[in-house]
Formats: sequence, C-alpha cells, structure tokens
Amino acid sequence: MITGQWKTATIALNGILSGEVDLGRPYDTLLMAIPTIDSAQVNIKVAEKIGGTFQDVHITEGDGTSAVVKTDIGTGGITWVVPLGGFQFIKVQTSAAQTGGARVFRVCGCRS
Repeated sequence: MITGQWKTATIALNGILSGEVDLGRPYDTLLMAIPTIDSAQVNIKVAEKIGGTFQDVHITEGDGTSAVVKTDIGTGGITWVVPLGGFQFIKVQTSAAQTGGARVFRVCGCRS
C-alpha cells in the first residue's frame, strides 16, 4: 500500500465544512483522524479539480440502493477509513456546527 502525506482539514468555530484539501494525487482510500468534536456525523465531499463542485461520496449497497458515506462518530476521537474512489480534492463536513472551537482533522490518501 502506498500512502501520501498527512494533511489537515480544519472546520472553523461554528462551522460545518472544512476548506478544500489537495491530497497531492488521486487516491482510492482516505485515512482520517477525527479529533474530539461536538457530537455529529462526519462525511467527505469530493471534487475533480481545485475549486470544483464538491459532492458527497456515495456507496452502492448490496440491494442496489445508494447511500452517503458517513460515520455516526458521536464526539470523535477515532480514526476512520473512507472509500474515496480515486479523488484528489476533498472537504470534511459535520452534521452539526462545531461550537466548542475549530476542529482539525488529519487526512491521508492511500492506494494499492
């Protein structure tokens, strides 16, 4: 497995969405160290280019339905492995505003 460099994605105080992160190249998988946060779900948004239109990552279930890739992590303090599907540009999003302070997520792309 080949891993990229660790980068940071910061969600500002009272925010729900980080700034854009360039992982350096397209990756299949994302490793994410989730800090302690205000209780929320976390998901990843991806784009094809810098400044592109960011969309949720979806995964197809066994029954053919599609669902947003997200984790119900509560208050964080965990590491999450996320299917990335070959994207290079990401944003991190929480389902609730982070009123306890800015949140810094560490992210790293991986590929086989």
